[in-house]
Amino acid sequence: MPLGSRFSLVLSAADEGADWAWAELYRDLAPTLLRFLATQGAAEPEDLLAECFVHIVRNLHGFEGGEAAFRAWAFTIARSRLVDSWRAGGRRPVSATGSVPETLDRLHHHEAADRDMLQRASVLEVLDVLTPDQRAVIVLRVLDQFSVEETAQIIGKSAGAVKVLQNRAVKALRRTLGSGAGHDGAL
Repeated sequence: MPLGSRFSLVLSAADEGADWAWAELYRDLAPTLLRFLATQGAAEPEDLLAECFVHIVRNLHGFEGGEAAFRAWAFTIARSRLVDSWRAGGRRPVSATGSVPETLDRLHHHEAADRDMLQRASVLEVLDVLTPDQRAVIVLRVLDQFSVEETAQIIGKSAGAVKVLQNRAVKALRRTLGSGAGHDGAL
């Protein structure tokens, strides 16, 4: 949930070390960053989220820009921490088949009391057919509503590459959803 007109005040207070401002930035960013890390196959998304915030705290003094730029910067940090974890583990992302819903179940220790949670799990299962880069582009562009240019910056690719990845991801999702019942061509 964007901070809107309060962003400059909150960011300035956080830069000065105000606990309330850091709490507000965390409440604003943590859920979407955690979802991003989990959908990208992070083995320990909570640990990576903590690393992201450590990096943000240490480097906030050098940040310049508005709220959209701040969100893009935070997601760039998350993507970098994710790639670093893949490199450190000598592996690529965890296979999303089964692991993403299991990870999200672990993140939500309470019972799935509503239909929205079940729908999110279904969406994640559909995303499993995508490559890691395609999944990142779809999550960033559709769920987090970043522009093509912001997405390119976050994943370290050109805007053209992001467009190609998005196009291929949409085609793969259409094929997957088309093979199931009730496909209406909405993608």
